[in-house]
Amino acid sequence: MKIRAVFLSSKKRISELNRMYRTQLPDSALHQFVYFVSGLSTSERQMLQRYPGFTLFPVNVSGSFFLFLEPGQDWPAEIVTLYPQITSFSEKSLPVWKIRDMELNFNGLPLIMGILNITPDSFSDGGRFTEKNRAVEHALMMVEEGARIIDVGGESTRPGADPVSPEEELNRVVPVIEEIRGHSDVLISVDTYRSGTARAALEAGADIINDISGAQFDVQMAETVRSYDCPIIVMHIKGTPKNMQKNPFYTDVMAEIYAYFEDRIAFLDKQKISKIILDPGIGFGKRTEDNLHILRDLRDFTFLPYPLLIGLSRKSFIGNTLDRPVDERNPGTLAGHLSAGINGASILRVHDVKETVDALRMYDAIQNLWN
Repeated sequence: MKIRAVFLSSKKRISELNRMYRTQLPDSALHQFVYFVSGLSTSERQMLQRYPGFTLFPVNVSGSFFLFLEPGQDWPAEIVTLYPQITSFSEKSLPVWKIRDMELNFNGLPLIMGILNITPDSFSDGGRFTEKNRAVEHALMMVEEGARIIDVGGESTRPGADPVSPEEELNRVVPVIEEIRGHSDVLISVDTYRSGTARAALEAGADIINDISGAQFDVQMAETVRSYDCPIIVMHIKGTPKNMQKNPFYTDVMAEIYAYFEDRIAFLDKQKISKIILDPGIGFGKRTEDNLHILRDLRDFTFLPYPLLIGLSRKSFIGNTLDRPVDERNPGTLAGHLSAGINGASILRVHDVKETVDALRMYDAIQNLWN
């Protein structure tokens, strides 16, 4: 039996799921979790039906059901034994990692990752920080504004982008990482899918690998992560940056990304890698409606016991939704960041650090007024 959480975020989503899976989830379950269970044996089905407060809704997939647990009911020990993440999920507990002498705690406000593109062709800030001193100055400014992580990238991954040579990528990112590390103890991630670039960046002072391919494009990436015992950001992508936006299609975007995460987690677990951050890949092989669905239903992924990263800053789905060019997408970006933070994101990858920090602090002040 496999199980995944599905948050019924709106009546529209309930209607979508009922139509897609030909089931009968009730509107009374609004704003609650149901669980999609697959590969359910007859004995497991009988076991679930023995417990009060459990309802199974058949779907149009053999051996699968939506399982609804009424509020106030406890999970049976038999299920918790099979899926111990149910306990941590109910307790909303995320890991706390030690990186160098720093603590990376994912249990508070979302951490801010500042974007530093050392590229001439990135969609928003291409060409602004190709000169080393200017790049480092911008990184240190983002640290002063509240960034806990600086994400350094030497190859544009915008839709349609051509790859650069490994040598060019190294020449762009390594000197900048060395210089940032010489001035600050901020955590540094390297945005690369190449294990050679990752190793050189880690040796230069980086702490985290941000791999858009989830360790798929380079077979040596997992070995690099394991040997350095560093966190890896596993992103979902459909295709490559060159072709990912050529007619992407999903029957159920959340289910497909969820299955991808489970596959990547299982692969990395076999490699003895446990410091995993999950990124659903806003804009990477997604239609506008797919990106909006991910943000609306982000809580689905909080069932997986790993931090979530969201990178939506200034992306085209915001422009498509609001009819705004890149330089007028900041309000839409902030709205997306707040939505992501409220719905479970642990890290926000942003261009505008100060504005995002202020928005999160203001929301937190409102929510915690009487605490």
